[in-house]
Amino acid sequence: MKKINWKTLILSCMVCLLPILFGLIFYDKLPDTMAIHFNINNEADGFASKNFALFGIPVLMTMLQLFCCIICDINETKKGKRPKLITIVKWIIPILSVVISIIMIQIPLGSTVDVRRSILLVLGILYLVMGNYFPKMSYEQMKGKIHPMPKDEKTYRKISRLMGYTFVIFGGLLLLSIIFKPIVSWVIILTMIAVLLIEVLWFQFKNSKS
Repeated sequence: MKKINWKTLILSCMVCLLPILFGLIFYDKLPDTMAIHFNINNEADGFASKNFALFGIPVLMTMLQLFCCIICDINETKKGKRPKLITIVKWIIPILSVVISIIMIQIPLGSTVDVRRSILLVLGILYLVMGNYFPKMSYEQMKGKIHPMPKDEKTYRKISRLMGYTFVIFGGLLLLSIIFKPIVSWVIILTMIAVLLIEVLWFQFKNSKS
């Protein structure tokens, strides 16, 4: 029977809810309406009530984290070790929850937080880490976790190395784009999406031919 990793589930959900503590600490100092979304030029373009920003968003992130962890564990196979990449994936939402909440709280308090650079820093590091782990996951470990699964280990090795290089390269480019204008970050993000789409289509083609 497949088991839920309760330790990671509970700990990661606690991290998702941690911003509520920040909200309680600074509650009286924050305006009734807060910015909850910013464009790539660091301009606020989405607003919500203080209570939703401080308490509602962490709760929503926690619900999303619950779903993510349960789905990841359900998809685990009975054989083999738990891939390290799955553990990394489980911590993406908690990290983003904390980073986003800190940004939302600090800006009304007068801090000159650069939203674009902060998010790109987190994403760049995550992509670098994920890119390094893609090639390290064995064919047996990934059975049942990607669909359609490559019909042979040779095809799987090719696609895992390719995806690993892609995430490492674009993770590095995202970090580098921090020192340039916002348009550079947009170009890199859109290029990465296009490259990943091409790789997925190539993978589908190779898998159908094997």
